[in-house]
Amino acid sequence: MKKKLLTLCLSVVMMGLTLVSCGTKAQDTTKTDGSLDKVKLQLKWLPQSQFMGFYVAAEKGYYKDAGIEIELLPGGSDIIPEQNVYNGAADIGVTWVSSLMTYQAQGYELQEIAQVFQKSGLLLASKKSSGINSPADLKGKKVANWFGGNEYEVLALLEKYKLNKDSDLKLVQQDYTMDQLKEGSVDAASAMTYNEFGLLLESGIKESDLNVINMNDEGVAMLEDCLFVNSEWASKNKDVVSRFLKATIKGWQEAVKNPEAAGKIVYEVDKSVSLEHQVYMAKEVAKLAAPEGFDSAKIGQIDMDAVKQTAKFLKLYNKDLAKDPVVDKTTFTSEYWDEATK
Repeated sequence: MKKKLLTLCLSVVMMGLTLVSCGTKAQDTTKTDGSLDKVKLQLKWLPQSQFMGFYVAAEKGYYKDAGIEIELLPGGSDIIPEQNVYNGAADIGVTWVSSLMTYQAQGYELQEIAQVFQKSGLLLASKKSSGINSPADLKGKKVANWFGGNEYEVLALLEKYKLNKDSDLKLVQQDYTMDQLKEGSVDAASAMTYNEFGLLLESGIKESDLNVINMNDEGVAMLEDCLFVNSEWASKNKDVVSRFLKATIKGWQEAVKNPEAAGKIVYEVDKSVSLEHQVYMAKEVAKLAAPEGFDSAKIGQIDMDAVKQTAKFLKLYNKDLAKDPVVDKTTFTSEYWDEATK
């Protein structure tokens, strides 16, 4: 999802913009100095604490210790991780599970290897003055969302409460600020816990003056940030993938343990937003990667029940899906995570 607050893209990503034809075969990882395997990781968006575990692992030397020379490729509005990984412009990518499933349904031989976020970060936020104390109160209101695949959880929420999206309320296009909610042109707006909700608080609105609807609490959550590979490339580079995951898990464990330090590391990469916001983001992202009560040793583990729920909602609400999502070992595998965590 695009974030307006991050507007600068690093020039290094330009190498990843040129896509070759879908028929191109994945290439083996090449050695750079006889001892380190070079791995390119394509992020979903620009440098921010959403990806803090990868930056921490790179900064702390965890990838190097695992025999890997890592290159973190920033994303952007015109960069599609699934295409870059499938075509070999990157080796491993970060994307949302619903997006990955959509490309898999189109015939892309891509495979999830780890689940970074265990919970959804999507909220519906409203001012208490709007009187939206529960999802049922969305009836007759203006509700904003970015669409483009971000609306599925909202649609599932409406169906749960038997609200017709066309007649019971008005769904409107949301921009990439929270201005519509602040100025009152919508009653409820979509917000990621680690970004837009923080922007509301930073604008001077008190949390006590807001109501939130949490998709996890409502049982309509869909999985977001995951790690995926071209399955052909991964099958030829099993040891590299496992070592990459081992270093990555260590980076995320460190970031979750000390999100303030992680936020500072990410801030130094780009400095496109304030240090305070990166630290806020890091603290909230930590709650998604390792929720309360979650064993940090299991960071990256794939919850297949949550994957199946994501597939269910994608099938219900993406009418343009090429075919039904496939959820099995060809599309979601714990093989590399199991090896990395032995």
